[in-house]
Order: sequence, then C-alpha cells, then structure tokens
Amino acid sequence: MRVERLERAIPADVGERLVVHAPVLLAAAHAMTLDHAEAEDLVQTTLEIGLRRIGDLREPAAMRAWLLTIQAREAFRLTRRLRRLIRFDATVHELAAPGTDDADRVAVRRALATLPARMRAAVVLHHMAGLSVAETASALGTSDNTVKSQLRVGLARLRRLLADD
Repeated sequence: MRVERLERAIPADVGERLVVHAPVLLAAAHAMTLDHAEAEDLVQTTLEIGLRRIGDLREPAAMRAWLLTIQAREAFRLTRRLRRLIRFDATVHELAAPGTDDADRVAVRRALATLPARMRAAVVLHHMAGLSVAETASALGTSDNTVKSQLRVGLARLRRLLADD
C-alpha cells in the first residue's frame, strides 16, 4: 500500500530527469572522493535522496545544482562518519593503475588530493561541475565570500603544484 502512495506522489518521468544528471554527478563525485567505488556509491545515494525528496525541489530548472548540493552534503556526512570509525596510516598512498589515466589526469587528480576537502569540493563544484559561486556556497552551506576565498587559494595551489610537474 505504501508503494502505491509513493508511485502516485512521484511523476513518471522523474527518474529519467534525475538520471540525466548522473554523468555530471559522477565526475564531481570522482573529484571529491578520489575513489571510483566511493564515487559510484555517492552518486547512487544522491539519486536515491533526490528521488525521495523531489517534492522539495522548488525550481525544476535548477535540478542539477540541487542534486550537486545533495551530493556535496552527503559526501561530507560520509567523510565525518568514516573519520569516526577509521584511521588511516599516513604512509599509505593511492597508487594509480598503469595505463588507466593519461599523465595530465593523474597530475590533476594528485594535485586535487592535496587540497583540504572543503576547498577541493568548492573547486570541483564551481570549475568542474559548473555551479555558480552562489550555488557552490549553497551546496557547501557557506557564504559566497568563503567560496571565493577557497577558489582563489585552491586554484593558486593547483597552479603551483601543476607547474612543478
């Protein structure tokens, strides 16, 4: 009976409208988590939350920004949960599989990994996912000026790191 109510409450094409944004969500999740499996899980969780909360979406034209906001918040929520449970050894490093990425992608990925999580998320959401400063600030739950500062510092660090390579 509950399933019948859920089907009536959600328009038939909502799933299709959500899934259209999956490639952008996956690209942003990869850059934020730096892990393929975690990125896929994060996108799935984001789409599930989006489907459940579609009634909260005020502007259908802003669906991509809304989903990226959900994803960013969920990524930080997951990070906080994992940090409480697991402590990693600082000597362990991620090894790139040979032949899977070209040198530029590997360099950008490594450079992104050096940024603090919130700064990395700001750079990814604004420059890679195409959100405005205001949308990025909303997604991260911070002010426009904080995002601008994180972008300025983050891009300077990335330029410096990538220029050294």
